[in-house]
Amino acid sequence: MRLLIAISAMALAGCQTTQPAVEIRTVKVPTPVPCLAADEIPAEPSTVADQLTGNAAADLPIVAASALMLRAWGREMFAALDACAGAP
Repeated sequence: MRLLIAISAMALAGCQTTQPAVEIRTVKVPTPVPCLAADEIPAEPSTVADQLTGNAAADLPIVAASALMLRAWGREMFAALDACAGAP
């Protein structure tokens, strides 16, 4: 009988605990945002492969002009990337 009372007392003692309180918190989560709008990205220069004839003397001015356009485009892209990397 004493054993039954002791077991009952221990079982009831375990029921006396209180439930943890529910706590609602506001957590700020960083959200990525683009540093450059899509319309601010410089357009890639057109390709010149269809303009080449196979004659080196005739193709040189075409390739040279294309190289200059690509170089200018690369500078614009670098400036945009540098602005994004430096943005807080």
